[in-house]
Amino acid sequence: MHTFSREAMERPYRTIQAAGVLRKNAKTIGHATATAQEDEIIVAVVHKDLSFGGARTIAREDLTRQVLLVEDEGGWSLIFSLDTSIVQIEERCSELARIARKRWEVMQRWASRHQQDTQ
Repeated sequence: MHTFSREAMERPYRTIQAAGVLRKNAKTIGHATATAQEDEIIVAVVHKDLSFGGARTIAREDLTRQVLLVEDEGGWSLIFSLDTSIVQIEERCSELARIARKRWEVMQRWASRHQQDTQ
C-alpha cells in the first residue's frame, strides 16, 4: 500500500508556519493593498526557507506569469485584492493554517491506519 513521502507529510506543517509568516507581515501586505490600483493585485510570498518574500503588486493581466516568477519552488503565495484590510488578511492567513492543520490530521490518521499494510 502506498504511503505518503516524508516531504508530503511535512508540507501541511510547513504551510501552517508559512501562514504564520504571512500573518506576521499583515501590515506590510495591507499597505500594499491600500496603494494598489484597480487593475492590480497583491501577491504575498513566503519562500521555501519560510522567509517573507514580500508583497508584490502585479497587473491582473500578468497574474499567471508573474506568480511563477515571484514564488520559488516549494514556497507559498496568497493573492489579495485592492484595499484588503489587515483584519481580512489575518483571517485569510488563519484560514490557510486551519486548512493545513486539517490536511495534516487527515494524513496522520490515514498513515496510522495503513501503517500495518506497509509492514
